Amino acid sequence: MEKAQAKLSRLIRRFRGRTIGVLGDFMLDELLRGEATRISPEAPVPVVLIRNSPVAEGYAGGAGNVAANIAALGGRPIPFGAIGDDETGKRLRELLRARHIPCGTLFQEPGRVTPRKVRVVAHQQQLLRLDFERPTTICPRLAGRLARICARRMGKLHALIISDYQKGTLTTELCRQVSALARLKRVPVFVDPKPEHPEICREATLVTPNLHEAELMAGVPMRDRRQLEVAGRRLLAELNCSYLLITRGAEGMTLFESGGDVHEIPSVSRPVYDVTGAGDTVIAVLALAYSAGATMKEAAQLANLAGSRVVLKFGTAEISPRELLEAVASNFKDY
Repeated sequence: MEKAQAKLSRLIRRFRGRTIGVLGDFMLDELLRGEATRISPEAPVPVVLIRNSPVAEGYAGGAGNVAANIAALGGRPIPFGAIGDDETGKRLRELLRARHIPCGTLFQEPGRVTPRKVRVVAHQQQLLRLDFERPTTICPRLAGRLARICARRMGKLHALIISDYQKGTLTTELCRQVSALARLKRVPVFVDPKPEHPEICREATLVTPNLHEAELMAGVPMRDRRQLEVAGRRLLAELNCSYLLITRGAEGMTLFESGGDVHEIPSVSRPVYDVTGAGDTVIAVLALAYSAGATMKEAAQLANLAGSRVVLKFGTAEISPRELLEAVASNFKDY
């Protein structure tokens, strides 16, 4: 146990300086905190009193949260994506730059609406979410520009994450071109998928659906261990990936290897305050750990521990190396 703990701790320290590309849908997350004082006389809804500044707290969301987690853990994220020439896009750039994340590869598209999510919270309880967006597929010219900049930067990447939130950045052809180049350069590709867009997962190093997404992608239920293993192996073969990691919430994670092995990563028993962005933290840690020399099972163990810590925080959150090291120490202490 001591040797395993020591290795995981060493891996975390190797995150620093890992350059990870993040290709996907970048958006702005905002949080309005208030106090639910009474029920409105106009409708059966709470009245939320905002006592302090009416300006919402801002966070990089979607693929931006993946990049923010990489930066918080000591890595060097390179964002590849499209945003609008609007105030939301401007604020998103400012938030990324505040975390020392370069934005030169985050391109503006005229007329594009940068996705924005506003969560209204009272007493650490999310009451309402407002989505301001108009998802549209990026134009072929911009897709070509993204493909070219990814090609120029690929040789300097230790890993590439594809983060799909179905906002229009990730076309099938763009992902095909970028993934093929990554394989040519031996850069591992990690995909956080949406079931409606499985084509972008093909031949990836690792695909990370949650249980519901995996069931939709496989077309069958995964309600027990046997169904999970049969459907998971089949989905892995259909996508022709090296690994498939199905995240299962309180049930932990299940890692499938193309060689046939299946690993259960048990959950860490902790209270859950908010799952917002937890998947972004998981895939950030997976890419950092694997590129730092971890086996995929070790990377999944670290990602599982990171996810168990970030759900203790409210809103779109990051995890630091110190917090992850503490999670490792605490986990082994329990044995």
